[in-house]
Amino acid sequence: MEANIERDCSNLGGLFQTIINDMKTSTPVWEDFMNKSTKLHHTLKATIVAASAFLDAFQRVADMATNTRGSTRDIGSALTRMCMRHRSIELKLKNFSSSILDCLVIPLQDRVEEWKRIVNQLDKDHAKEYKKVKQEIKKKSSDTIRLQKKARKGKSDVQNRLDTAMQDVTDKYVLLEETEKNAVRGALIEERSRFCMFVNFLKPVVEGEIAMLSEVTHLQSLMEDITNQVSDPYTLPDASEQVILDCKGKEPKFAFQVGTFTI
Repeated sequence: MEANIERDCSNLGGLFQTIINDMKTSTPVWEDFMNKSTKLHHTLKATIVAASAFLDAFQRVADMATNTRGSTRDIGSALTRMCMRHRSIELKLKNFSSSILDCLVIPLQDRVEEWKRIVNQLDKDHAKEYKKVKQEIKKKSSDTIRLQKKARKGKSDVQNRLDTAMQDVTDKYVLLEETEKNAVRGALIEERSRFCMFVNFLKPVVEGEIAMLSEVTHLQSLMEDITNQVSDPYTLPDASEQVILDCKGKEPKFAFQVGTFTI
């Protein structure tokens, strides 16, 4: 029985060490992820600056269309609505970019250092506990061997002590097995908890991304509307025709001069 338990303990101990080594060697992977995430954050910040400048210029084009004498005001209004929608996307992009740093990178940096300490402590505690139980088994086994020698010499009072000693050895092996099982459970929980925590850090980032993308879907209907408006550039809308009609029979707002145009 002891041989089977010792074999199982060896397997459990090997599994524990494998899990611990996996967690120790995972540090460079976490650090690489944080570095790449930080680079993404900085790239998005630069993109936001460029997008803001683009939208400023876009709005000036929309304003120019809105301020025409009637021929393209409808297009100007549509372009303004599109620009406003892009501003909303820009805001969501800012939130998304900020969440990468605030909700993911910074909390993860703190945790990675803590994870290093935890895994080293798990390894240290396991080695200490394993050594303690093995020493107790070694001592009990030595007592059993000594009592077996006495029993073979025919000493009748030794048998009860021998049976007790052998049971103690068996109990210590069972304790060692339970110790190894608990150690493996602890390592598995620690390993799993890391990824659970990572998902919790990632959640607000993905939610920000989804919010940004949901804004993008509104652009399709805006683009369809403005496309319909510009489908025939040679036909004036009713509002433009009304501008022409309003000029008839009224005090002049415009004066035509050869070579110049004044208001």
